[in-house]
Amino acid sequence: MDTVDRTLIALMVGTLVMGISVNVQATVIYQDLPTANSIFESHHGVFGPVLADDFSSSIGGTITKVEWWGTAASSTQWEITFHTDNSGEPNVDSTVDGGLSQHLPVIAAGTDIGNGIFHYEALWSPLDLSILPNTSYWFSVANIATGWNWALADGAPEVGSQAYGAVVSTGAVCTNGGPHCGPWVALTATAPTNLAFRLTVPEPASLALMGIGIAGLGAMRRRKQCAK
Repeated sequence: MDTVDRTLIALMVGTLVMGISVNVQATVIYQDLPTANSIFESHHGVFGPVLADDFSSSIGGTITKVEWWGTAASSTQWEITFHTDNSGEPNVDSTVDGGLSQHLPVIAAGTDIGNGIFHYEALWSPLDLSILPNTSYWFSVANIATGWNWALADGAPEVGSQAYGAVVSTGAVCTNGGPHCGPWVALTATAPTNLAFRLTVPEPASLALMGIGIAGLGAMRRRKQCAK
């Protein structure tokens, strides 16, 4: 391996490392912080109940991390589901009844932030969910065990926007073992109720750096093959 090759490899690896480092500083595309725990339970099971709330962002991208708030959970295993919007309620829009994308189990242990509210977070892996900007989606989180309640949001989202109040499903049995087929019902009859959660995607600079690094390593490989 000559000096040029060593230099190019160092540059490509350095670029990849920079990309991964920048990725830690993810972009928050939606955030609605908690104010208090709700009375609404979200439980994975044949009949739920399962809660869902909508969100929209001016920025599209691939979801890398999800965060949510609520009461202490007796299990660290969660079911997390994303749906597209169907005229104000979650849509079952894929070959599985879970919706647009569903992960089970997702492992997350809560951190007590005071007043009985716990913060939960998990990486969304594999990176199989890309959302479009200025488009309504629905986010659902349910604990595997019973007795966990999602926290209420503190008002209008700090990042992103909403069009509807949260909904709950305790109805039809879907083939994936949960009630994500609905019917979906508003949590309150008098006013919209929103739930606290946060979603992030990688910064554009991160993706660009990683793309350059991968492309460079690919070019190095092709160069070696041509030289044989």
